[in-house]
Amino acid sequence: MTDKTKIETTSGLPAHPQVESLCDQLTAGRIDRRSFLRSMTWLGVTAASASAFAGFIPAPARAETPVAGGKLRFGCAIQEITDPALTSWIEASNLYRNSLEYLTYVDADNIVHPYLAKSWAPSADLTVWDFELDERAKWSNGDAFTPEDVIANIQRWTAPESKSSNKTAFDAVKLVEKTGPHSVRFTLSRPVASLPEQLYSYTCAIVHRDFDTSGANWPANPIGTGPFKLVSFEVGRQATFAKRADYWGTPAHLDEIQYIDLGTDIATHLAALASNQVDLIYRATIAEYDLMKSLPNIQILTGSAAHTLVMRMQVDAKPFDDIRVRKAVQLAADNKQMLDVVYRGEGQIGGNYHVSPIQPDHFPLEPVARDVAKAKALLAEAGYPDGIDLELTLGNTQGRWEQDTAQVLQQNLAEAGIRLKLNVLPAAQYWPVWDKVPFGATYWAHRPLGSMTLDLAYRSGAAWNESHFADPAFDAALDSAMGTVDPEARKAAMEACQTILRDQAVMVQAYWPARFSAAGKNVRGFVLHPADYFRMDGVWLAKA
Repeated sequence: MTDKTKIETTSGLPAHPQVESLCDQLTAGRIDRRSFLRSMTWLGVTAASASAFAGFIPAPARAETPVAGGKLRFGCAIQEITDPALTSWIEASNLYRNSLEYLTYVDADNIVHPYLAKSWAPSADLTVWDFELDERAKWSNGDAFTPEDVIANIQRWTAPESKSSNKTAFDAVKLVEKTGPHSVRFTLSRPVASLPEQLYSYTCAIVHRDFDTSGANWPANPIGTGPFKLVSFEVGRQATFAKRADYWGTPAHLDEIQYIDLGTDIATHLAALASNQVDLIYRATIAEYDLMKSLPNIQILTGSAAHTLVMRMQVDAKPFDDIRVRKAVQLAADNKQMLDVVYRGEGQIGGNYHVSPIQPDHFPLEPVARDVAKAKALLAEAGYPDGIDLELTLGNTQGRWEQDTAQVLQQNLAEAGIRLKLNVLPAAQYWPVWDKVPFGATYWAHRPLGSMTLDLAYRSGAAWNESHFADPAFDAALDSAMGTVDPEARKAAMEACQTILRDQAVMVQAYWPARFSAAGKNVRGFVLHPADYFRMDGVWLAKA
């Protein structure tokens, strides 16, 4: 290990006071290297010097030299896009990600790196953050990228009339101001240790400062700082991006990316891949795993992610306003059976509190055992001695496995006298009502930290709080977790959050499914990011 006095920051300024403590904890074996790296980069330490201190061995050099040129065809949904900050689906963000960039970049290992911001430095109490912007960055219309662009984006995200989930995610931002020709300062109302990481959320793409005055419709006026430019866009059909010759950063390898909407049947996507009609697909599920294995000319991509199906109850809607009913539902559910039957055990069992074991701030709570007899007793106590009729609404937004999971739950609940009706809607009809139905099954995507998910989904009044859960003790515990850098202390703070959610029986969150996708044999440089955030500037096509 190197001397901790040689730790370098992205800003060139002295290291944050907690850096020395993190180095000592790593040396003593109290934290692992990955937790060390992510915490150090939050505080503005370069990934290179943090890695060197941690003793990371660089990956061996790539044997192949990237080939420039070519067109890659990507099979995925082509969804409507207007304002990126209002995007509610990650697939849409992967289109504008080619042309719009972010202040920071979080890699597949959840380590944060400079992007449009080349450095950052937090105050000792984590309430003041200074960001230095890359002075080379330019918009595709020729304008320079300036602090005014950053200020305009943060202000529109957090405005009182904002409908973006960013309003919740950045509610601690009291002020954002220009401090130099290429620098901005964020002043927060409370400490937020993970601010650089949060800035890579898919709704945080930086649009031009004149976005609102020019129509607030990005495909209609696709100005961006990124390596590709939008050429054509048809909802439900296709979108095409071409390489920018005047890009300010490292040029992309591909000349063109064409996104093709192949419908909702993933088997169709795989057939298109196998017949060389597309080079890459967005996602597959366990239902297609056997088919993938039978295809000789594809790469199967697998991984773990904190993505899941949450069957949540609105705590202010009858009969779920009675915690005894919610507890009965939770106690009657067999999470292991849902994982085993629906996903063949490929994943991890959930604990009904929406924080994954792969997220570094997860606290390992003891699971609550299934207890059908207790569920029946709670229902009788709540005034339902003969059982109760409930309806669960879902949309199969990620495939049939959502409905399969609900059907296993339906069988589980029947043992406790809970008669569950499934209201299965087409995905396009589910999204308008996902946060309105009293009992709904919603797919939630991966976030690098459990605290980020909880902040969006369960904080009082949060933009995506579909369960209507509100608890001051939970909010306070979440504030504590989000303001803590030390990885072990952060886990301890998360214990209270997870315990409150579980004990209030807000949801049945049965399991964390494994990730699957596929690509053609000639695709290189594509990384199966756990959040499905796919940067395409490093992707290339090998010659046949």
